[in-house]
Amino acid sequence: TEISNSILTQLEAFNLNPTQLEKLKDALRRGGRLEVWSQDGKEYPMVISKIPDHRTSNHQTPEKYKWTGYDYREQLQLAKQTRNALLAVLAELHRLHFQAWNKRNPIRFGNSMLGSLGFSHHEKIRALQALEKAGWIAVEWQKRKSPQITIKKGLSLGL
Repeated sequence: TEISNSILTQLEAFNLNPTQLEKLKDALRRGGRLEVWSQDGKEYPMVISKIPDHRTSNHQTPEKYKWTGYDYREQLQLAKQTRNALLAVLAELHRLHFQAWNKRNPIRFGNSMLGSLGFSHHEKIRALQALEKAGWIAVEWQKRKSPQITIKKGLSLGL
C-alpha cells in the first residue's frame, strides 16, 4: 500500500530518527492507520495496526484490534528525547509486566530505570497518578518504598 504525501509530511514533522520513521512507514504500508496522541502540549505519532485473530478464518469473523509489539529501547529513547515521563513509565510497566511470572500480582515499580533516563521520582509519581486516574492501573503507595502497581487495563493480563 502506498503512503499519501500528506501522511509522509505529517510524519516528517515529528523529527523522528530514520529507524523510527521507517518502522512507522512499514506499519502504515501494512494497513495501519496513523493517529496523533497529545500529552502535555506535545504530539506523538502512533500507528494502529489490525492483526488478524489466527484462531478463526478471516472469512468467518472480522479482524480484531490488538496490541502490536514495539521495541522497548526505542520507546525509552523516544521518552527521553521528548522528555515524556508517561511514555517511559508505560514502556517500563510493559517490560516489568511481561517479565512477571504471575501477571495478576502487583508489580514493584522503582526509580532506577527512569532515573537513568533523567526523570525524577516526582515525574514518575505524576505519570503513575495519570495512569491511575485513567483507570489503567491501581497503585498501592508506600512510604519510602517503591509503589506496588496492579494492571487493570491497557496491558494484556496474560489470561
